[in-house]
Amino acid sequence: MGSKVQTSESSPAPVSDTIRKLKSKTKTNIVAVVISQVIAAGIIAGGIYGMTKAGFALLGVALFFAAIVEVFSISLLNENKKLKKRIVIESNRPASTMVFADHLYKNRGDTYPIAKDLYCRQKGKKEKDLTKEDESVIWQYSYDDFAYLLMWIIENNLYQPSKDLDEDEAIEERSYVAKIKRREALPTDYLESYDGYFMEDSIKKKARAFVTPYYKDSYEDEVREFASKNLNSELYGFPFRWEDYDAFKVRIDDAYARYRENTDHSA
Repeated sequence: MGSKVQTSESSPAPVSDTIRKLKSKTKTNIVAVVISQVIAAGIIAGGIYGMTKAGFALLGVALFFAAIVEVFSISLLNENKKLKKRIVIESNRPASTMVFADHLYKNRGDTYPIAKDLYCRQKGKKEKDLTKEDESVIWQYSYDDFAYLLMWIIENNLYQPSKDLDEDEAIEERSYVAKIKRREALPTDYLESYDGYFMEDSIKKKARAFVTPYYKDSYEDEVREFASKNLNSELYGFPFRWEDYDAFKVRIDDAYARYRENTDHSA
């Protein structure tokens, strides 16, 4: 799940895989034709030389096989004509203008080294001694900068499947999110399952104007402050716990209430 952008009309369209394959096939055919012609010439030369030894019969056999090779070459040249027409058609085909959703959060392990260092210091472990269970906890640590906000989005029914998902994927994700809302799974599990991505359009439109700037402006600082004062920890140095989330979420509630109040007043 990465951030993809619309193809710009002012920039040159990228060469599609189809065109690459067609051009590659064309080149292969040309090489095959050249080799075929060399083989045909060799057969004829051999037939002429053999004629002096075995008579015209051998020359006839050589010409027969040379003709087969020539037919093969002609078929390749005809195929290349068709391939070139297809290349022209594909080259004139308009570039895709499909617009994909942007990510609100992307963490492909960027913070994992920080989390790992903090975890090792907490537990008095060396990296080589880390178990699978340790690594799973470290991944939770690495999502400290988004887990509370993600849970708040889900808990307040502000989640919706991204438009990038097909119908089956959307159904599956809704089911998984419902499980998190029931507190049968963690928001960090979601982020680990989706490679550290959360798409901006996975937030309902009515809340998107609040969540995006709040996350980018003040949310992380609030988490740092909360962790320092309440958890005696640094950011990326604590696992997701429900009691911690319940203590922190009032900050997001207050920020959202202020946003709505300001929005109502300016309307």
